Amino acid sequence: MEREIIEAIEELPPIPDIINKLQELYFNDDYTTAEVEEVIKQDPLLVADILKIANSPLYGFPREIIEIRQAIVLFGLEQIIEFALSSFVGNLKEIDLSFYHITTATFLKISHLKTVIARRLIEKGDKHERFLVLNTAFLSDVAKVVLSSYGNKKGLELEEEEMVLNELDEKEKELFGFDTIEVSALIFENWDFSPEMIELLKSFKNRTNPKEEALFISRDIVTIFANIDKERIENLPQKELLKDIK
Repeated sequence: MEREIIEAIEELPPIPDIINKLQELYFNDDYTTAEVEEVIKQDPLLVADILKIANSPLYGFPREIIEIRQAIVLFGLEQIIEFALSSFVGNLKEIDLSFYHITTATFLKISHLKTVIARRLIEKGDKHERFLVLNTAFLSDVAKVVLSSYGNKKGLELEEEEMVLNELDEKEKELFGFDTIEVSALIFENWDFSPEMIELLKSFKNRTNPKEEALFISRDIVTIFANIDKERIENLPQKELLKDIK
């Protein structure tokens, strides 16, 4: 891997301690809404971001959610952690995804869609497995934050074309010599994520178990412009679980 990429990874801020605290609560079955609220309220920016996401058209609640406690009750801690990750990624400094012809909002929608799909496919898994898959799905393309800047600096050009994320990996390989998954794995290591999470990211295209299959499909039906490839869904054995995803 080029030194320029390694340096860009090392410059990324660490995962906020608040997200780590929320994850600890998630694995404690005795946590309360009040405990979750207390952790989130340590960061007023996070409170504002979670409420903004909760009130977005993606969820379509008829009434505005104005209190963080409401959001926690309505969505549950699992999705609140997703919102917190979205806040973190969305606030990374100097995000410029113009190389991929998308905005930060589109990128976050991509992350959200992958998580929705993975949640449908891994719903019957145990709590640990589900959490592992959902977090990996959400963050699997985080390397694009680094690669977009790298591509622009090198004067490289990526054709503006609607393609699913797994196909885009192949295009990146042609342009850079490496792809999003390889760089995201390095970012995961830099953020000191669990070996299980790193291994899942590195191996999911093997599709040898339900976790890998869920992650593979989440990137094989979502396009770089945050659309769903309906034709690909029709060819899946799991199509009934995914047919209403927009």
